[in-house]
Order: sequence, then C-alpha cells, then structure tokens
Amino acid sequence: MKYAIAAFAALAAAPAFAQDSPKALQDAFAAAVVAENADALAALYTDAAASYGPDGSVMEGRDAIAASWKGFFDAFDGFSITLDQKGEHAASKKSHAAWGLWTMSAKPKAGGAPVTWNGRFLDVSVNEGQGWRYIADHASMLAPPIETAEKPATE
Repeated sequence: MKYAIAAFAALAAAPAFAQDSPKALQDAFAAAVVAENADALAALYTDAAASYGPDGSVMEGRDAIAASWKGFFDAFDGFSITLDQKGEHAASKKSHAAWGLWTMSAKPKAGGAPVTWNGRFLDVSVNEGQGWRYIADHASMLAPPIETAEKPATE
C-alpha cells in the first residue's frame, strides 16, 4: 500500500501516540516525519523499543529514538516520505509485522540540493491494551546499482 505525502497533511498537526491499527501506526509515523516532530515519532514506540536505523545505528527506548530523529530533523527540512508496504503478518491479535520499501526526501538546512534516500523496512508492532506501538523497526538503505564493467574489445 502506498502512502502519498498529501494523505498525511491532516495528520501532521495531530500528536502521535498509540494507534488503533497497525496501518494507523504507519500513517502516524509518516505524519510525524513530515511534521519533523521527533517527540511525536518516539511516542509511537513502546518504552523498551529498539530502532535500527539505515545508517547502522541502534536506538533503544523512546528517548534515544527521539534524539536520533531530532538530529536528523535539525540537519534537514521539508521532509516527504512514502511507505510502500509489500507484506504483513499478524502473529496474533496483539502483534503484527509489516515490511516493504520506503523513500524519504528532504533538503539540507545548510543549503544544497534535496536528498532522496531509498530503502527497505521491517517493523514489529504490539498492542498492549492502549493501542498499537512499535516494539522494533529496522530500516536499511538500498545498495547502489552494480555498475556493469565494460568488456574489452575483441579483435
């Protein structure tokens, strides 16, 4: 399922917190990114959640997750994000996993051309009675395309 940036405009102003479904959790995540709200984004995670960033970093807990995103939001502006979910699995009524591809763009605050990142995601969410929150997420960057080597000319 593709999430276009325009769909998040109404959500961007709303505070993020536990959601009533895993899809609503994804929508709130994207809205928090577009709003550049690290605290709202971190509120979408359980207290002991682990977040594996595309740069190889590992954040554990809401405070570390918020700090990581705050640094990112301090360096860039004008975010857009697309989550293209490719699959999901509900292990029970209280746990869910989703995976797919993501694209995020922003402009460096220091100036320069906008930057676009592409990658894969896998997230695990749980419903502990107050709604859905992430317990773990993993984002990885897509490797650059393999350049084909020129073949030597044959005589």
